[in-house]
Amino acid sequence: MNLSLFIARRYLLAKKSHNAINIISMISVCSVAVATTALVCVLSVFNGFRDLVISSFGNFDPELKITAVEGKVFDPATAAMRQVKAMPEVALITEVLQDNVLVRYGDRQQIAVAKGVDSTFERAVPIDSVLIDGRFVLREGETNYGVLGIGLASALGINAAFTEPMAIYAPKRDVRINPANTATSFQLDYAFISGVFCINQAEYDERYLILPIHLVRDMLRYDNGEVSALELKLAPGVDVEAVKRRIGRTLGDAFRVQDRFEQQEASFRMMQIEKWMTFLILVFILTIALFNVVSSLSMLIIEKEDDVHMLRSMGADDRLIRRIFLFEGCMIPLVGAAVGIVIGVALCLVQQYFGIIRLGSVGAFISDQYPVHVSPIDLLTIFATVFAIGALTSWYPVRTLRSGRWPSALSKAAAMGLLVLGITSCAGSGSKAGSESMVTVTIEAQRYFAEGIGGGHFAIHTIVPPGQSPETYDPTPQEMMAVARSRAYLRIGRIGFEQVWMKTIAEQNPGLRVFDLSEGIRWIDGDHHTHDHSDPHIWSTPATARLIARNTLHAFCSLDTAHTADYEAAYTRLLTEIDSTDAALHTMLDTLTHRTFIIYHPTLTYFAHEYGLTQRAIETDGKEPSAASLKALIDVARAEGVRVVFVQREFDRKHAESVASEIGARVVVIDPLSAQWKDEMLHIGRALIEGQ
Repeated sequence: MNLSLFIARRYLLAKKSHNAINIISMISVCSVAVATTALVCVLSVFNGFRDLVISSFGNFDPELKITAVEGKVFDPATAAMRQVKAMPEVALITEVLQDNVLVRYGDRQQIAVAKGVDSTFERAVPIDSVLIDGRFVLREGETNYGVLGIGLASALGINAAFTEPMAIYAPKRDVRINPANTATSFQLDYAFISGVFCINQAEYDERYLILPIHLVRDMLRYDNGEVSALELKLAPGVDVEAVKRRIGRTLGDAFRVQDRFEQQEASFRMMQIEKWMTFLILVFILTIALFNVVSSLSMLIIEKEDDVHMLRSMGADDRLIRRIFLFEGCMIPLVGAAVGIVIGVALCLVQQYFGIIRLGSVGAFISDQYPVHVSPIDLLTIFATVFAIGALTSWYPVRTLRSGRWPSALSKAAAMGLLVLGITSCAGSGSKAGSESMVTVTIEAQRYFAEGIGGGHFAIHTIVPPGQSPETYDPTPQEMMAVARSRAYLRIGRIGFEQVWMKTIAEQNPGLRVFDLSEGIRWIDGDHHTHDHSDPHIWSTPATARLIARNTLHAFCSLDTAHTADYEAAYTRLLTEIDSTDAALHTMLDTLTHRTFIIYHPTLTYFAHEYGLTQRAIETDGKEPSAASLKALIDVARAEGVRVVFVQREFDRKHAESVASEIGARVVVIDPLSAQWKDEMLHIGRALIEGQ
């Protein structure tokens, strides 16, 4: 099995550390399943009505119909027509001549369409199946009969039992209408009523009158056997579309060959428009439902951050990791679509065989129950649509995954969502106990000061964990929940994390007290993304450490005045330790010969400034170095006799090792963010001495 697919499947089925992710994933699957079921059922009902209409028209419309492109009539005895009649695929050809007439019975009259047909009509279409009164007879001896639609019969007030003939008036083709004596402008003839048909289509039921073709020819004065159409019944099992094309090639452009769909093009087009408009509306609802996938996938990505780091350490690239979460996101709509299609097909089959849902009272409609027809093409269309939308919504949270940075917008949205759930659940379970004694700091280096002064009365929580860069880190939901339980937040000043997140943290926790430990600091310009380009790494030297300690003391005294004496005593002890560290560093560094060092990320700006050193950074403006900048750095390092290249533990060593090998220096891994502030400062000092 594909590795990314295997991991994605495990992620989907495994229990998450936050029930919210499981719940949202389940909601996503259910939402997709419901929307898919609705799509299957609705499209199948439209198909059912379409089949019902087709069957109704099929009782009257021929399989193929030939008409002239220009003019009302044509000669059916041409050579091309004889070729059509000789085709083996054509079983029957009915000659048809139709035009508008006026039908009168007693004192009632109605405009109708007189459709004259020959003797093959009864065999070409199943007209007997739609007769509701009388029988289908058009001529007996010398007597002409007519079969009319139920709507026309109702308008004239007649049925098959009437013994008086209908009067039929047809306009004379070669005579102009005389307003003074209109009767002279019409040809009058009579036909008895033999039957009444009902197709349940108003176009036919209310207008059509079927008559023998010779009667219509006499009335319309067509003496040369002209017809207005030829209606074809094909042999069983033939390909209607293929026969249609063949006839079209035989007759040429002067004739139109239409199948049943084209004969009722307007009706079927309207049904298709209604069907696919409904489909689009349901797809829109489905799209909204699939936004749950964005939420669940975003939170899963955040939860699996440690797994991602482990995979990267094992050699996985960004492409593999993206595929894992993309497959995970696609599985949710796929599972929902599969479940929805199964349920939808099952419901349609139940309706088809048992007729659970009815249209109304028996006999009021063509069908007493909702007709359904499940189309495999529709199922494929639905499945493809759900998959396509699911893939797009899955790609949205996955697209920004890359080495060294978790997508902040994704983390904010998901973390805040889980934060709300987490706070609610904590409040409900009484787990808020202990929140009165917690203080949150941004980086581990602050823990040295916070625990040194207030550790006896407050638990210290660090939001940026060890090994992560505070310039780019985005918090997990657990960390944001810990912030919500804290009494105060001690910010270090202008570090990248705080520039991005402090506003959000303050807005989400209006009761949280925030203390700025950088108050009173004299900022030094540096190569950073702060608004004024000041270097934010203020804890990296004893001089600024004293100010941080003082501000930390003020924060704890403000939070807990009852233990002010304890905090002041701890502060005094901490200052003594900072002073001793400063003295040791001066002893090591004041007589240093090679006073320039290289560092990957410029975190020792204040350290270098205090001890008269020069810091050269490999990274520029938060970006990896180019080949040209590396060459320039190497040239400067050789000129200045650099002996040490520092690299922080959270960064890749590749560039540091490359530079060191070029200049003959050694690489030293440091951790300026460490909570062991004193030990780390002395470690940096010793590394500089040992490099001489």
